[in-house]
Order: sequence, then C-alpha cells, then structure tokens
Amino acid sequence: MTDARDPLPDLSPGALFSCAGQVAIVTGAGTGIGRVSAAALGAAGARVVLAGLSESEPQVAADELVARGADAVGFDCDVTDAGQLAELIETTVARWGRIDTVVANAGAALDRPGAEDALERMDRMYALHVRAVAGLAERTLPVMADGGGGAFLVMSSLSGLRGNRVLSGYGVTKAANAQLVRNIAVQWGGRGIRANAISPGVIATDFARPITADAAAAEARLAKTPLGRFGTPEEVAGAVVWLASPVGAFVSGQNIVIDGGTLISD
Repeated sequence: MTDARDPLPDLSPGALFSCAGQVAIVTGAGTGIGRVSAAALGAAGARVVLAGLSESEPQVAADELVARGADAVGFDCDVTDAGQLAELIETTVARWGRIDTVVANAGAALDRPGAEDALERMDRMYALHVRAVAGLAERTLPVMADGGGGAFLVMSSLSGLRGNRVLSGYGVTKAANAQLVRNIAVQWGGRGIRANAISPGVIATDFARPITADAAAAEARLAKTPLGRFGTPEEVAGAVVWLASPVGAFVSGQNIVIDGGTLISD
C-alpha cells in the first residue's frame, strides 16, 4: 500500500499503459477492432501475433505494425479448427517463449431472421464465440500462468446484454462468452490471470456496416445512444491496452461496455 508520504510512482501515460516486454495474441486481427487493437498493443510496446482467416490477410496487417516500429507477425488461423489453434500457440511460444496477453476477438454475426437453418447458424456462432474461446483459454492460460500471469480478454458485445430482434443467436453466444470470462477470472486468478470481457456497441467498422450504412437503421440506433454517434475502433483498442497494462492489473471478471450510453438509455 502506498502511503501519502511515499514518493509518487511514475504516473506518466507511457508508464501506466506500457505493454513493453509482453507477447500478445489477437484473433480476428486482420480487420476492424482486432486490427486496431493489435496496433495499439504494438504501439504500447508488446510483441504481437495477429491471427485471422487467410482472406483477412493478417500478415498484411502485421506488416503495417512493423512499418510503425512494432515487432509483429501475421498468422493464418481459423480458431474453430483445433489443429490450427494449437499451431498458433505453439508457433507463438517457439518464437517468443511466452504469452502475456490474449485478445479473443474473432467473431461473426450469422443470424438471418426467419432462416430455416437458424439453429445451425447459432451452432456456428457458438463454435466461434464460445467453444473456440474456451479452446484458446485452455491452451494459453497455463503458459501465461507459468510466466507469472497476464490478461485474457474476450470481445463480447452489447448484443449479449440486451434483447435482440435480429441478432438473437449472436447475442446468446456473446452472453455466453462473457460468462466464460467470469469463470476464468475465478478459476485462474490465484495464478495471476485476470480475465475481462469488452462489449462494444455499434463501432464504425465494416462489421457494423449493415447498421451504419443504412440510413433508417443508423437513425434508429443513434436515437437510442446518448452520445449520438457511433464508436471508433481506437476507442475499443484503448480499453484493450488499459486491461493489458499495469494500470489495469487489479481489474478482473468484468464486462466493460463501450457503447456511447446505449445500454443505459431509456
């Protein structure tokens, strides 16, 4: 405990939010929130593995980070494939010897109202948002714990905290991965692991284009958002760096909502 008479620690942003020396894995890192979160971790000093489907070109995203001075590498990986997931972890440990931060960001909204294959679509989202995240945790948490602990972050969603007319299966599986975070926080806290979820609202990325590019849908959502605008990927990435950094070291088991106030709006 710091006494009021003790010298103040270094409170500069560079110290508080430093991820120097860390090795971070970000899934779904080729585009959108994942790409910007990986870039933010790199800018904070972490060495970053950007994992994503081959069509998202994660190596291109990694090259962008390298051009900015970061130590980064891309890795083609379908996280629902157990073999590819295991190879991702093995390759990371072989390259850098440790894992300190994991950002489980890979996701997809596959709901189609009235579709005959609605349950099959939910199964696919469960495999991506819950089973794959659990598999990622199973493979990374022991490595992180053996290295002294770290941060396991899951990109959940505002859709997991509200009822949904359209994103029903998406919301169910995002609610489930937020609960997985709470379980991890309790089960692994004694070994230095802190686990948290981040639940963005509508963020201006290609993923959210069905809302942001549709005038009627955008107007309806903004009417329910007190700040009256959509979020940006860097506003989510800031929370990723916070939770991965020393200043976030006493936060665990939480679901951080980044939605411009939509959740609490009347």
